Amino acid sequence: MFKKIPIPSSFSIAEKGKTYFLLHNDYKESLLRQGIEDLNTFFKTHLSTTIYLNGRTPHPCIPIQGGMRIVFRKYSHGGLLRVFNRSLYLFGARSFKELSLTEEIRSLGIPTIQPIGAIHQIVFGPFYRAYLLSLEISHAKNLIQYFQENGSKLSRESLLHKRKTIRAAGLLLRQFHQKGFYHRDLQLKNLLVAGDQVLIIDFDRSYHKKVLSVRERVKNLLRLNRSVEKWKRSGLTITRTDRWRFLMAYAGGDQEILRAVRKALRTYSVHLFFHRIGWRIQNIVGSSE
Repeated sequence: MFKKIPIPSSFSIAEKGKTYFLLHNDYKESLLRQGIEDLNTFFKTHLSTTIYLNGRTPHPCIPIQGGMRIVFRKYSHGGLLRVFNRSLYLFGARSFKELSLTEEIRSLGIPTIQPIGAIHQIVFGPFYRAYLLSLEISHAKNLIQYFQENGSKLSRESLLHKRKTIRAAGLLLRQFHQKGFYHRDLQLKNLLVAGDQVLIIDFDRSYHKKVLSVRERVKNLLRLNRSVEKWKRSGLTITRTDRWRFLMAYAGGDQEILRAVRKALRTYSVHLFFHRIGWRIQNIVGSSE
């Protein structure tokens, strides 16, 4: 099942029944002592000390050794599919693949989370649920939360920090792409701000190749722009100058990528129209749940 997935050297696989665990060797014994092999009991036992982080679904954040906390991310479907099936997946091993890729990204010096485990829980036949475990980054907030908290009326200090953060996000994505990584779900919530550092997270179905094409890079940038458009419609304060500052940091003087982005944006309005329809449908469905 996991033969084609490169297991990082600092991790090892454990198994109990139909559940498989890929755990970091430094945390494995502690997690096993806390009863992670029985997920239902594990969550019930830690219910009183659990903090929930917001996301598509709330993520339990549970204390472990040394005062640290681990974030449990349960894989769940997005879009309209979540109405019919929230967390069951067919074939593959998404959490194991994402953990392996995240470790590869970390090894190349790209700021991201530190994964400490992945869980693959077979439900029946080829259907399974998946979880990714990572160390909590204290006081981190995604870019949506960051812009919401800053608002439109900024002090000089806050304005300078915002500009610095936007530039850092552009530089980070350039580094990410230059190393050959493609993000399958590049959006504002998958870029975290922790102090003066920006991190990129959530690499489910993302991939790595020797060199990304200009087309792939532009496609990723348009996906991020779509996220910006969606949240601007909800009142998020992101200006044209903010976008331009990000793009200039990302391009770093690369005229080819700037020309490609401008060309793509000219035909982007049609795609955005259909996404707006989808957002409205999601809002209607979400309000009825």
